[in-house]
Amino acid sequence: MIRINGGDDVQKLLMKTGHVLTPNQRIVVMVYASSEQNPDGTVMTRALDLATVAGMKPPVFSRTRRELVEEGWLEERGSFGQVKLYRLNPEKIGDIGGRHLHAVGS
Repeated sequence: MIRINGGDDVQKLLMKTGHVLTPNQRIVVMVYASSEQNPDGTVMTRALDLATVAGMKPPVFSRTRRELVEEGWLEERGSFGQVKLYRLNPEKIGDIGGRHLHAVGS
């Protein structure tokens, strides 16, 4: 699981993504990092709900998420019906900061 758990984790994640991702991409990464996750890091929350948290229209959120998948920051982890499930890629994020951002069980 890769989940932020405090201000230090937020700052480290922002520094890691600052020069390589667009502002919208950084927001989506932060939303995934702060969302409730399965033990393997998969976020089960619907994209519509995540878009609301991010303050984005659903098509913008979906496009940004697709860009992050193409760039390797997010990875698809299956589906639930027609809903695709994603998690942060531990290879991109896992080396950030304290124990709360390290991949567990992947």
